[in-house]
Amino acid sequence: MRSLQSLALLLLFAVNPVFGQKPATAKPKIVIGIVVDQMRYDFLYRYQSHYGTGGFNRLLEGGFSCENTHFNYVPTYTGPGHAAIYTGTTPSLNGIIGNDWWDNEWNTKRYCTADKRFSVVGGTAKTNPEVGQHSPASLLSSTITDELRLSNNFRSKVAAVCLKDRGGILPAGHIPNACYWFDDASGNWITSTYYPDSLGLPQWVREYNARRWPDTFLNRTWELGHAPTESFANWNYAANYGSLPIGFPHDFATARAKGGYGVLRYTPYGNTMVTNFAMKTIESMELGADEWPDFLCVSYSATDYCAHQFGIHAEETEDMYVRMDRELSRFLDFLDRKFGKNNVLVFLTADHGGAETPAHMNKLRIPAGVFAESKLEEVLEKSLATTFARSGDFILAIENQQIWLNWDVLADFDLKQEEVAQAIRNQMREMPGVYDVLTRQEVQLLPAEYPFISELRRGIHPRRSGDIVFLLNPAWHADDKYFGKGGTTHGSPYAYDTHIPLLWYGWQVQPGETHKPVSITDIAPTLAAMLRIMEPNATTGKVIEELFR
Repeated sequence: MRSLQSLALLLLFAVNPVFGQKPATAKPKIVIGIVVDQMRYDFLYRYQSHYGTGGFNRLLEGGFSCENTHFNYVPTYTGPGHAAIYTGTTPSLNGIIGNDWWDNEWNTKRYCTADKRFSVVGGTAKTNPEVGQHSPASLLSSTITDELRLSNNFRSKVAAVCLKDRGGILPAGHIPNACYWFDDASGNWITSTYYPDSLGLPQWVREYNARRWPDTFLNRTWELGHAPTESFANWNYAANYGSLPIGFPHDFATARAKGGYGVLRYTPYGNTMVTNFAMKTIESMELGADEWPDFLCVSYSATDYCAHQFGIHAEETEDMYVRMDRELSRFLDFLDRKFGKNNVLVFLTADHGGAETPAHMNKLRIPAGVFAESKLEEVLEKSLATTFARSGDFILAIENQQIWLNWDVLADFDLKQEEVAQAIRNQMREMPGVYDVLTRQEVQLLPAEYPFISELRRGIHPRRSGDIVFLLNPAWHADDKYFGKGGTTHGSPYAYDTHIPLLWYGWQVQPGETHKPVSITDIAPTLAAMLRIMEPNATTGKVIEELFR
């Protein structure tokens, strides 16, 4: 009898090798994309002894970790990072070349999701209209969330939740069911008239906003929730950024008077608000309730605001991640209870990393510095006026280590772009911290051996990027306006800004890890392969094959 049973099992496995599991054609009830803003790869392990079993450690032990995941373009900022994750391609094709850039059509600087054709829904339209003047129109390619909706005649639902507008708008894509972000003025979760809720927030969002959770959190204090072991004692390198003074405990009364509800962005309560609203979104929109897989994009921004202000070695940053781990545990517990682990596909990554604080590095006698990008235009304008004996605006803008030249002025002065670029190059190459200065044409012609040339090329869009780009030395950054003396920032092609975590968990994910190189643009095509749908239309990434073994 036992031999007959064994034979039957062998035949069953021969016919269906995944017997006892979901059929190969089955799909998860819901996909959860989690982006932890400015989370360096090493934060997975630096604070691991303080993490519980239900958050990051749950993903590491029960999921699959791509340990060698990097961004494959520069600059590394929030807008481009979220766009690359969900489009499977780089700024060269998806068009999101920075959080801001000079727009030749608008003849002014452009924010990556700004769109004055639309207005705020749920916020303070009279006093703060721009908070809702957003859409994904500047995103030139489709997203994996778009492709999911297109794959089944819009039966799948897509929603996004983030404190930052761009952290929700770019992942949600062009045709989501809903997208919500936080309004500092009103303390509400809001959207814009671009989205289906254009006639007013749904009843469940209005009721949620009416509970005034931000007021509840602002009436609390932020105190250390554990004894820090991975921070530097007597750390005193805070930035001129944000509303909180350095040092625990943090009382929000004074900060609130300065920054309103926006002060919550710099605290662990900002992440708590995101978790709470994400769970409410799943319940109220009935995500994962039918046979068609839904997608919720969740981005945690408080980690970014905190590290920007305090730096990566501050007690605040350590405590932020320990509390982020608890939020992640709470969210994963909710998903397990509601759907079951095997019905939910989760990935967690970051939109960029973060650098050391140059002032601290200098104190340790490690080369580092801050390049005064905010003053560069004035310096170059004076120099060019002297060099060419002309007085005028040679430069339209300097942003993201790129320079946009004023072609009209150059034409009026009968000057060639090449000679102006050469003058800029000659001067900037003598400036402290500058590694090299290149025209866009030079970027395309340099050999593959040139450091980070591939990353530079992938970050340049032919119709949007500047005429000149410059690279800084390792451990240098160009944001002197806010982070000249303390805190931290990002944007470079160096590993501290490009090496980020990538964890997979849940539906059809077997525990394991790989140290093979993975690019951030590989996430979207991998999701497409798992869901058996088309990858986004400009995808250049590759499927992470190790995840399927």
